[in-house]
Amino acid sequence: MSLIRNTLLNSENDEIYACRPILAVSNVATSIRYYRDVLGFKVGWAWSDDTSSFLEVDDESAPSFALVGRGKIQVMLAETGQGTRGTWLHLDVKTADDIDDLFHEWSNSAANIIEAPSIRAWGMYEMRIQDLDQNVFRVSSPLREAT
Repeated sequence: MSLIRNTLLNSENDEIYACRPILAVSNVATSIRYYRDVLGFKVGWAWSDDTSSFLEVDDESAPSFALVGRGKIQVMLAETGQGTRGTWLHLDVKTADDIDDLFHEWSNSAANIIEAPSIRAWGMYEMRIQDLDQNVFRVSSPLREAT
């Protein structure tokens, strides 16, 4: 398995350099607040179909599409016509301590944690959270080193 993983991570063929999943949400404005205020994401931009324009921070128009991100990941939020609610995303973090830190941060901000961190049968340390539209984030790290 490590051979396959190393081949994927060390590919010289880099014309495709990023992936931004599109998650279906019932209300983009509400989802932006959840991702920003509860999960600690930053808002990259928001778009309004009503005004056919990108919105300013204090704009009162309703967003219909947005980009949010945290660290090196970015997720698009779509109110109509793209994606399916209940999508699963796998997020990698570097260490089990990072998982524990996120668990405490998200617990304190009232995130919807559906599974607390635990060691999985496949040898990873993972937790699962869910957004307001049942999209699931499976957050994973290698196990702690034995001391």
